Formats: sequence, C-alpha cells, structure tokens
Amino acid sequence: MTDKIEHKILARKYRPKSFSELVGQESIVNTINNSIQSNRISQAYLFTGIRGVGKTTTARVLARTLNYTLDNKQYLPSISFEKKGLNCDAILESRHPDVFEMDAASNTGIDNIREIINFAQTRPTMAKYKIFIIDEVHMLSRQAFNGLLKILEEPPEHVIFIFATTEIEKIPVTILSRCQKFNLQRIDSETIAKYIFDVAKKEKVEINEKSIKILCSASEGSMRDALSILDQAISLCDGNISEDKLSEMLNLNDINFILELFEKLIWSKIDDIAKKIDHIYENGFEPISIIKDLSKVTHIASLIKVKIPIQNDDLSVDQIEKIKSIIQDIDVSSLIHMWQILLKGYHEVEDSFDSNISLEMLLIKLCYSNQLPPIDSIISKIEDSLTEEKKTNILVKKTKIEAIIPESYEEAKSMIIDNDIRLAIDLEKLELIEYKIGHIDLTSNDLIDNDNIKLMESTLKNITDMEWTINYIGEKAQKDTRITIDNIKKHFPNAEIVNEDDI
Repeated sequence: MTDKIEHKILARKYRPKSFSELVGQESIVNTINNSIQSNRISQAYLFTGIRGVGKTTTARVLARTLNYTLDNKQYLPSISFEKKGLNCDAILESRHPDVFEMDAASNTGIDNIREIINFAQTRPTMAKYKIFIIDEVHMLSRQAFNGLLKILEEPPEHVIFIFATTEIEKIPVTILSRCQKFNLQRIDSETIAKYIFDVAKKEKVEINEKSIKILCSASEGSMRDALSILDQAISLCDGNISEDKLSEMLNLNDINFILELFEKLIWSKIDDIAKKIDHIYENGFEPISIIKDLSKVTHIASLIKVKIPIQNDDLSVDQIEKIKSIIQDIDVSSLIHMWQILLKGYHEVEDSFDSNISLEMLLIKLCYSNQLPPIDSIISKIEDSLTEEKKTNILVKKTKIEAIIPESYEEAKSMIIDNDIRLAIDLEKLELIEYKIGHIDLTSNDLIDNDNIKLMESTLKNITDMEWTINYIGEKAQKDTRITIDNIKKHFPNAEIVNEDDI
C-alpha cells in the first residue's frame, strides 16, 4: 500500500513561529522587542484586530519568546531564535503544561475563570512563566470578567495573561486599563501579494500577477484568508492558477461588466439596462455582489471627481480612464445620490423575498433617478422664482422652526435668566425632580413665589414658541397676616410694649 503524505493546510504550514516571521505588523514587533530588551515585561497583553491578521499566532509566539531557553536555567527572550528552545515545539503546538489556551467563545462562565485562578496559584513546572492565552475574550460573561479582574489586579509574579479579541469595545474598561494593548492592522495588498508569491513558489504553483491581485482583494487584509483562498485555488486549478478560474471560484463579477453597467446607469439607458439584467440572471451573479461592486465604482468615481488620490489595486489604468470618461459631464452630487440609493438598496435586497427582483427594481430606480436634475439646480430655480416677500416669510418660518429648544434643565434655566435676570434668585433655590421638553417638575426647601413660577413658564413659551408646564412641589410664599410683635411695630412704630408675655 502506497503511503499517502498527509496534507497540511497552508494557513497552518506557514504560520509564523517567531516575531521575525510575523508579516505586516512591524510596529508591534518593534514595541515588544524594545520591552523585552529593557526587561519591561507586562503581566497582561491584549491583541485586537480583524480575523486572520495573527492575533492568536502572535500570542503563541509571545509565549514562546518569554519562555525561551536552551538549558532550562537561563531564559533568553528574543524576537528571533537561532536554535529551537526546550519549550518551543510544545508551546507552538498548544501542548505545553505551563501555557494554557482557552477559547472564551465556548468557555464563557465564572467556573472557567475560577479554574484559571486556581491553576495560576501554583508555580510553573517546566518554564519560567505560566501563560494564559484567552481567545475571543470579549465573549466572557460579566461574572467571568469580575473574577478575572481580581487576579489581574494582583497577579502572581510567575503569571502572564495574553488576550485576543475582534471586538475590543465589548471588554470592560477595568480589564483594558490593566493590559498592554496592541492593534494588529489589516495587512496591505503589497505585503500579501509578495508573501503569496513566495508561498506559491515554495509549493511549486504557477500564479500570475492578476490572480494575485484578485486574491489580495478577496482576502480584505487577512493573511489567513489569503492563504486559505490560495489553498483552495491550488486544488481547483491543479498547480496553474488563472484569474478566470479564481474569479469563478470566488463568484466574482467581471469588473468590465460592472463598468459597463455603471455607464448605462449614469446615462439612464433603460433599454440597455434590461439586457444587463438578463446577463446577470443568465450568469447567476449574486445581487448583493453586484451592489457592492457598483458601490465601489461609485466611490472611486466620486474620489476622481473631487480629485482625491485613489488607493485601489483592483482596477487597471485603462479601467480608471474609462471611469473618468463616463463621469466627465456628471456632477459630484449625482454620484453622492447614486451612492445613497445603492446603500439603501443593499439592505432592501438583503431583506427581500426575492433578491433578483429587488435588484432589478433598484437598477430601474437608479436609471430614472439619474434623469432628474441635480438638487442644487432645483433649489436655485425655486429661489429665483420667489418674490422678496415670499423669501422673507420663508425666512421667518425657518427661524421659528429653528428656535432653540432646551435639551436639559440647565439650558432652560440659563435661557430664563438671560431673558429675565430677576428670576435668577428663585431659580438658584429650586431643585430639579424631572425634566422633559415642555414639562418641568421642581422642588425647594425655601419659600417660592407662585407668580415667579408662572413667569418662568411664560418666559420659556416666548423663547421656544411652545407650551411649557412647570410643576412646583414645596412651600409657596404668601402674605404674612399673623399678629406678631414685628407686624405691630410696622403699623405702630411709636408704640411701647408693656408686657410681651400677654401678646
């Protein structure tokens, strides 16, 4: 029986084993190298970024780096290694007893964190540090985060945590503040292209420049995705990858077809649009992918129109020139309008009972919307047709509509004082119970004149041109009609008090 060589997927086969092999993350490598050289080792690291940029790989490489030793006595952390250390293979293969890996997506609870805390109390058995790599850490429950926080506040000296996440905003600030954060960037197309070309050469696979461009575009900055696509393409193309087969495999639209469709839409050629729709049906193009590609072309056309440099490797020089010729007599407002319709249409097609019908209606809408004159010219014509009196009336109405409505009690209070400074004293005595636009509930420990409450209401009404109700809960000032010594003295200033106890 012939022995079969076990196939290893490219994403694993070419996974970096040291920081010197990590592609496209030079700033992170330099930062970590400097911290290692200066012996400033953190007890918690956090790697964040999109899928496939190397978060978990970087975590394993960091674990290998921190626990690198040749004789189990002297530890020599470095970003590159001349020889394989005692702990290297076990760490990179996720089987080292002192490097614990956990997927928080399937281990979200406090019990999983308690297991980590208990395991962290004992010293390492084979290495210098006990390292805990927690992938997708944002998936932990609130209780789990609370449990993790305690050990992060006072971690044992021999323990280091390394977290990886795609959604850093879901991690509590208390956890983030105790980590060294590293954002792994999308890898640029040029770097991916060079790496893929080198891998294809090692795998003895023929791949041309156009195919590499298609592959880089489809990977969206993820090296893992790029290697996975290359792996699939090698199986499909039997060692000779062409752009036609790669486009078919990825179900990509022909960019020249998209440019032709864009041109017909810009010039509202409805008869030609019908033919393009038939072509879409016959070739089984995905409606969503058509909208995405049209949106990309619209975006590029808008950048050209406003003279912003284009950073796009998908289009050739000839294709860029074709877009320029299409939009030569089109203003940027029409392109913005087209973008907005495409953006809304994307969600309509996605949620539709029949995506093909929705796409057809969207293309018809785009075709007829481009026949309309630009908004600026419509407004200009309307303004030219108005008399001065009508313009004045519109301006007055617009001013009323744009009247400032206080969004908070402090704003309302400030507006009242600005309008009538006499109310400032009473307003300082009042405390807010509840504020809603048009309704305010107030209270105070001091006596407040009810007339001033009414005056506040009317002041807000005049300023905002809307009804306001102010409810006051507390003691209101009234005229003092009690018989007291002070009142008697006010009315009879020359009177003499004979016996104060009898009054």
